[in-house]
Amino acid sequence: MLSDPYELNFSKVKTYRECPLAYKYKYVDGKKEGLVPASSLGVSIHRTLEEYHRCSNDPSELLSYYDDCWLGAGYASAGEQMEWYLKGKKMLETYAEREYERKTTVDSTEREFIFQEGPWTLRGKIDRIDKHPDGSWEVIDYKTGTDVDMDAQVTDSLQLGIYSVGARRAWHLERGCATIYFVAFDKTISAPFDSFDEQKIMDTFIKTGEKIVAQDYTPRTEGCAQCPFNTRCEKAVLPNAASAGGTTSSY
Repeated sequence: MLSDPYELNFSKVKTYRECPLAYKYKYVDGKKEGLVPASSLGVSIHRTLEEYHRCSNDPSELLSYYDDCWLGAGYASAGEQMEWYLKGKKMLETYAEREYERKTTVDSTEREFIFQEGPWTLRGKIDRIDKHPDGSWEVIDYKTGTDVDMDAQVTDSLQLGIYSVGARRAWHLERGCATIYFVAFDKTISAPFDSFDEQKIMDTFIKTGEKIVAQDYTPRTEGCAQCPFNTRCEKAVLPNAASAGGTTSSY
């Protein structure tokens, strides 16, 4: 078995809730999802921002990290790769402009939390953690995709919810907020740690974990068109070939 079923993170829970069979392919069978332009660009942007905040924090130097952090996989042609490269460059130029106005201190990037809940180990890695001048904290998750619902209630985000729980339980950061940074739109939405329903979040994780331990891999076919395994899954239900491929951003 590739993955410990008693170790949970947002990606595992999200995948299982979308389709238990996709969870099996990814975390039990060890199948690779493969990259498409949107996910490849996401990796490049995340790498660039991690290196920038780790090494510099001078906005004028941000783009100098982009070429070194660029991931060229997942594109059908050199022309397509350049198109997406320029999209990412524009995002980073806008990000750099906002950096000149930032009042917070970047405490860490790609920081992992881990805590126990009974037999369950819950962990996650947060893109960025900032400290505000008033001593409060902000955990930030970057979203680089354009297929997102920026009008959704931030407290409904299971990802930000477990991040807020992890920040308090693992790092004892009691005063602060969790933020989604929509890099493609230069927009952020936030909610205080204590506005998330911790009991509901933990119940969701644990109930999902119990199904994983029970090895219930009953497929859900309503999301087949967006599933990265749809061309390799005998249970996939696809209206036509054009609907296959690609993944969408998740809240």
